Amino acid sequence: METNHPTKKLGEVVDILDNLRKPVTRRERLLGPYPYYGATGVQDYVANFIFDEDLVLVGEDGARWNAGDNSAYKISGKSWVNNHAHVLRPHRDILLDDWLVYFLNISDLSGYITGTTVKKLNQAKLRLIEIPIPSLAEQRKIVEKIEKLFAKIDEASRLRAESLTASAALLPSALHQIFSSASSPQASHQKHSNILENVRISQTKQKAWEEKKIGEIAEINPSKREIAEINASTEISFVSMSAVSEKTQIIERQETRKIDEVKKGYTYFREDDVLFAKITPCMENGKVTIAKNLKNGIGFGSTEFHVLRAKENVLSKWLFYFLWNPEFRKEAQNNMTGTAGQRRVPMEFLTKVKIPLPPVAEQKKIVEYLDSLSAKARALQSLQQETKNDFSALRQSVLHQSFSTK
Repeated sequence: METNHPTKKLGEVVDILDNLRKPVTRRERLLGPYPYYGATGVQDYVANFIFDEDLVLVGEDGARWNAGDNSAYKISGKSWVNNHAHVLRPHRDILLDDWLVYFLNISDLSGYITGTTVKKLNQAKLRLIEIPIPSLAEQRKIVEKIEKLFAKIDEASRLRAESLTASAALLPSALHQIFSSASSPQASHQKHSNILENVRISQTKQKAWEEKKIGEIAEINPSKREIAEINASTEISFVSMSAVSEKTQIIERQETRKIDEVKKGYTYFREDDVLFAKITPCMENGKVTIAKNLKNGIGFGSTEFHVLRAKENVLSKWLFYFLWNPEFRKEAQNNMTGTAGQRRVPMEFLTKVKIPLPPVAEQKKIVEYLDSLSAKARALQSLQQETKNDFSALRQSVLHQSFSTK
């Protein structure tokens, strides 16, 4: 990077302490309180140290060296460094540690890298890196400006993350109001009234909610007998456990198979059935979805799904949200059976679990409300990822401007 400041080669303005490094294999390391550094940061903690001062490390191999790849970082205090990071002690009468780190991280060092299969910034090349050396006062001024701008970026990022956390809590909070048990009929009535106010259902029209066992309002794991007469070559959808998203509660992909290939040994379902992962850890992670867009309206899939088919006056989405509710999943987890790593939610438990059941018109209104909360949370999650990338780009922009030609 060109500036109007005088430049020096890096080997002229730092002491390189690579001869003091000591790699230690994982098997030989004794665990302790001191950080064990490598090319990209802390690799472990060990019982001894070889450095006890402020230093700058630069990845020698196993790192990346393009502009913005953060190949350099500061360390302080007692530490151990392996042979995958160069150890630099800046000549602090002319060079600040932060100036060096920021400059190296914004610079494209790829021209100094050797090797094809194993890329490396060897010490000879490291010494040749050209670095601008303004006065210490100017270095301090620029570093202070960078850190103030970075602090503002970090604060904006923190606020965005808090917004995401708050939005992610909206749906679980609403589900708690709808589905969690209340201490008394009066408390239950008030809790449900609050939800109905949110979806603008008049309290004068409200009817008391029934409470039913799931086995009373849904057929669980329907029989395959109803497809016995379907042609064996009929194409249907096949859904594996991995095809159900934990984050968005949708089926991300469906395979097309012939019914005769899957009707033995796989779980059967049809359009609008609810698929509930019964095995750990898929159940705890929230793998539950509604079967949609099935080939010829028929689906088969993993035997680790419980299938729930809503009966009259029960919406599939109502069942879906009940099963997705984190509070229900905690209860289901407590009732799992089987050995470690193979624990499952038994059908007997699912059949007897009680679920509040408002009139179908209220179910529809509440489901629409829950859908809107879910969509809002997904949109904010997507925005958070985009914003995270924007913040990263903004940090790089700050560095570019700080080191650009004056």
